[in-house]
Amino acid sequence: MTDPRETDTRRVVDELRDLGRQLGETLDAAWKSEERKEAQRELRAGARAFAEEIERAWGQARSARTPELGPKARRSAVEALRWMSAELESLADRFTLADTGPDGSGATRRDGAS
Repeated sequence: MTDPRETDTRRVVDELRDLGRQLGETLDAAWKSEERKEAQRELRAGARAFAEEIERAWGQARSARTPELGPKARRSAVEALRWMSAELESLADRFTLADTGPDGSGATRRDGAS
């Protein structure tokens, strides 16, 4: 006769294996999705445009050669980087809130309100 605990253990292991396989298939499908690919294309195009714009701005700054431009450019760069950092932090906070629920408990509301 088979020990019932052994059978239960085998079932748990089988279910966990199936869950892991399903999770892998789901992640694989999400990674291969057109939506993810389009978002990646948009981000790459945006990053290229950003780099080109920075290069253009540096070219203009080099040709202007005004003495106040250097410190002003540094101040502006610092302000822009601080703003971007704050925006990213805000975005990360929204993701964290969505994952944990409004009260931080991990529970999400079922009525659709946030």
